[in-house]
Amino acid sequence: MRILALGNSFSEDATAYLEHLAPALYVRNLHIPGCSLETHAAHLAAGDKAYVFQEHGRAIQPEHVAANDIMAGTPWDVVTVQQASHFSGLPGTYEPYLTEVLAAVRALCPGARIVFHETWAYATDSTHPQFSHYHNDQTEMAHAIRAAAGAAASAHSLEIIPSGRFIAYLRVHGPSLGDEYTRDGFHMHIPYGRYAVALVWAHFFGAEVSDFVPEGADPDVLRVIRELYDRFASTGFGISDGAEP
Repeated sequence: MRILALGNSFSEDATAYLEHLAPALYVRNLHIPGCSLETHAAHLAAGDKAYVFQEHGRAIQPEHVAANDIMAGTPWDVVTVQQASHFSGLPGTYEPYLTEVLAAVRALCPGARIVFHETWAYATDSTHPQFSHYHNDQTEMAHAIRAAAGAAASAHSLEIIPSGRFIAYLRVHGPSLGDEYTRDGFHMHIPYGRYAVALVWAHFFGAEVSDFVPEGADPDVLRVIRELYDRFASTGFGISDGAEP
């Protein structure tokens, strides 16, 4: 399965370990730091060479690329889209840009399945300047993301990769790791946060999970994260809008 993420640093976190964890998947990321749907729509309309093309969370080549060329140049099975993390809980930031992005993706990748990646709330003590959109409240941000992303995806009949929900679940039920599974208050902790989100993606796409152990990771901690994912999935938190962590 060939998967292309049209994203930013949050899709970089999600895809950095994914091929190692699920070798049946071929995964690439189109990266602009902090990129919003509005910015993606503008670059797709212009065909700008604005993106870093990534494999395993690292640039494949030194030159920036146009998303249009990458999409048209490979028969992608899946394209993922997402909102910038700081806008993810703000409904007014999605349209008309999501509609424009989806139209461009469908024109460039007519056979691809398009899915929406739900991002995660910031750590409770995050110093991200736009955490103020949510009164610097992690719970408020998590619920806002769930509502806004859910409504936007539903309007376009898109499935949701529930990364944000699993991170919320881990923060309640899992071991205390990093700054609430982040490395800086918003990007995923290396290795455990990135591993957790890769696990969500692997299961979402039905891929068999390997015994991959990221550098610096304790296998026992990874086992706990996998067990918690199984519990998360079995209780329906990944699909039920009304469920709480």
